[in-house]
Parts: sequence; structure tokens; C-alpha cells
Amino acid sequence: MKERRTYGDAVAHSHHLDGSPTLITRSLPRSQIGITRISCGPEHIGMKAKIPAEDTFIAALHLTAVEHHELWSDGRPVISQGYAPNSLRIVNLGAEFSSYVASPHEALSFYIPRTVLNGFTDDAGRPPVADLHCPPGIIDPVVAHLGAALLPALDRPNEACSLFVDQVALALTTHLCQRYGGFVQRETVRTRGLSLRQEQRAKEYLASNLSGDILIADVAKACGLSRGHFTRSFRMTTGMTPHKWLLLRRIQQAKTLLLESSIATAEIAVICGFADQSHLTRVFTRLVGTPPSGWRREHKGQRTPGRMTPNSKRGWLDETQ
Repeated sequence: MKERRTYGDAVAHSHHLDGSPTLITRSLPRSQIGITRISCGPEHIGMKAKIPAEDTFIAALHLTAVEHHELWSDGRPVISQGYAPNSLRIVNLGAEFSSYVASPHEALSFYIPRTVLNGFTDDAGRPPVADLHCPPGIIDPVVAHLGAALLPALDRPNEACSLFVDQVALALTTHLCQRYGGFVQRETVRTRGLSLRQEQRAKEYLASNLSGDILIADVAKACGLSRGHFTRSFRMTTGMTPHKWLLLRRIQQAKTLLLESSIATAEIAVICGFADQSHLTRVFTRLVGTPPSGWRREHKGQRTPGRMTPNSKRGWLDETQ
């Protein structure tokens, strides 16, 4: 039975790993980043199938040590070396490539079409990035940190929030363009926080879409800003990312429904934008310290603690502050 292909799984497909956990950004309609977890066991050792040439970059973050690995093009090895955990390799797929896997290993493969880089530089009003020059095997703490942040989402791709995946992908694109593509941010343009109106608009937009899958591009557009500018400004203004703010609002709504209704926890999970009851339980327990059912029993009949209410100046405020 032929396994279903997923956008951005070029490396996984060449390694006969179709169906590997994959996340896909959605902010740009025709320019998504695909993030795939590659797990090669002893049965995958050997020469892999060719990856067809295309105008795309593959950034590989090695999660485990690799004693030896070869990247072939035009019938010969072009990169032949080992890799340490958290090391990075970036390849321009302008030519056909294939890999020789010499040992079991795990990695994250970031599939980044050139249109993604062009969209980023266009937003910033800068010239396109011609190439990404990265010494293979370099230890990059920023990419390692971003990759680690994505691992829980790759464990449960159906629960991954598009807002979160887009935020991480935007941070990755910014870093790769700056460090390896020669991208220079305009010094004359300093990032400022959101205006009162923009902050209120952003929070209202997020709060009105708690049960939906929100894209950074949509919230940024509602505020009249580019994706990168909006994300930086929102964090500067609120002290948290849009995804963290949205997650706290979803938990707050869940608390309200737990206390003020008899709706089942499974239904509350869907209303508040979680994939299912177990997803709500994991997030609720991590942020609140107790499962929703236990919290409901303990607080039933009380006024919802810290209810978030609209405020004409700063959007949503916590009444307990």
C-alpha cells in the first residue's frame, strides 16, 4: 500500500519514510514551510533515492549524533562528514541530491521554498536573499532552540496551533536570512510596540477566534502590519507572543465554562479551540497545576478567578490585577 505524501516531505520520501510527522505553516498561501521529523533506523542504512532539483532550501537540524553521512550530487559525494547533536546543514536543491545514510539518526528537516525567503524580504522592504551560506555541521543554538520548541507539536501534529507553528517558522526564517543570507535589518526602523488601537484590535481578533485556527498573517493584516513587525511589536507590548496570549485566553474561557455551565469537558475542549479533551487536559494541567475535572470540583460555585474583561484603553485586562 502506497503511503500518503505530505507537502514538504521531500527528504522523508527519499528515505522511504512517507508518513513521518510533519507540520506545515499556513501564513503564505503558496509559500509554506514544511517541518518533518526524520527517524532513520538500522533498516534505513544505505543510499537513498534522489531528491529532484527545485528552487528550495533544506535545512537539516540533527537531533542525535551522526558518525558519518554523505550527500551526493552528480554522481559524487559533495559533503562527507559526521554531525554532532544540534548541528545544522543547509542545502540548496538547485541540483539533484541523494544521501548515503551510514548510521541510525534523528533530525528535523525544514523545507523552505525560495518564495518564503522572498516573502520575508519583501515584507521588510529589502532585496531578495540570493543564497544561504552555512558551513555544514555548524552548531546553531538558535535553530536548536526553535527545533526543540517544535518537537512536542511534532509528537501530536493534530494538536499543533497554526499560530504557534507560524511564529516559530517566522523566527527561523528571520534567523537564517540574517545569519546565512546576508540580510540586514534597516537600522533606521526601530521596532515599536503596538499602538493602543492596534493592541486592542489584535486582542479582539484573537479573542473572537478562540475556537478557530488563527494565522499570524491574518492578525497582522487586521492591525495593518507585516507579520514580522506585528509579532515583534505584540511581544514588546504585552510581554508574550500572540500564541501564548491566545493559549491563556483559551484556558480562561475553559475556566469560565467549567464553573458557570454543566457542559462536558470534551465539549469545552472543542469550544475553546483544543483538539480534544486530552489536549485540553494536558495544557490546562501544565498551566494551572491541576486537571480541568479536579479544578471544576474544587471551584464549582465560585466566581471565575481572574476573568478577562474588555477595557476601552488596553483591550483585555485581568480583573484580579
